Amino acid sequence: MTTMSNTRPPLRIADIWRTPLHDFPIRDEILYQYLPLSRELDVLEVGPGSGFTAQQWAPKVKSLTLLDIAAGNIARLQTALGSIPNLRFVCADICKPEVSVAERFGAAYAIEVFELLPDPEQCLKNLAALLRPGALLLLQFPNYPPPRSPGMTYFSTRKELDRLLQAAGFASWSVYSLNLRPWARGLFNVFHEIPLGWYRRVRSRAPQGRPLVYDDSWAFAHERRVEPYKYVLHSAWLGLAAALRAGGDAFASEPLADQILNHNLLVLARR
Repeated sequence: MTTMSNTRPPLRIADIWRTPLHDFPIRDEILYQYLPLSRELDVLEVGPGSGFTAQQWAPKVKSLTLLDIAAGNIARLQTALGSIPNLRFVCADICKPEVSVAERFGAAYAIEVFELLPDPEQCLKNLAALLRPGALLLLQFPNYPPPRSPGMTYFSTRKELDRLLQAAGFASWSVYSLNLRPWARGLFNVFHEIPLGWYRRVRSRAPQGRPLVYDDSWAFAHERRVEPYKYVLHSAWLGLAAALRAGGDAFASEPLADQILNHNLLVLARR
């Protein structure tokens, strides 16, 4: 698949202290490569997490609406990012009928959210209803059955996913297997996965595994504990991002036919 390659937001030293406390934003590379954005677009992000992605990408679009089921996280995002004029905040369940959002969007994305949702069919119907004709939806999620995946939604065959996308009203879509390229994978494992995995095992007595809402996540629960180390973490992420960018695109994608189980999926759907 040919990547679409937006211009990446620049690496700025000021982001060490200016951005919300965040994990390394490897997910932003997916948006950079596969979702074309412009200043004319109204965009919807489902599951905004720490808000780092929203802060970085807001200047690239006309407006960016952050939708999260977690009331605590929406309140935190409003406090941290409320001064950005083109950001909107909506607390809603994307799996409930008739999600109350006044506007329609020219693009939408949800990264590592879809697998955690209890009703993927209703979610896709809502997303289609929130998009203008011709708008693009980007979904990325690990399509693995439990216990390998922390979520409840996965698809054994592509036909199951195709049926839901068609029923939701999408005109066309493509499904890809998404993987880190060797350079990015090596850096990410050595400087992120291994050290953070060790830290979480040492500091947390709770069973590991990602919950269904960000309010219950390890990052949200331990934010105050980690906050004193914010500048150290963000400096490390800045250095890791610079090293990762030196290797070019972080992700590679391959189109999939029917066998989509046990793949990290990228779905690009056109309304």
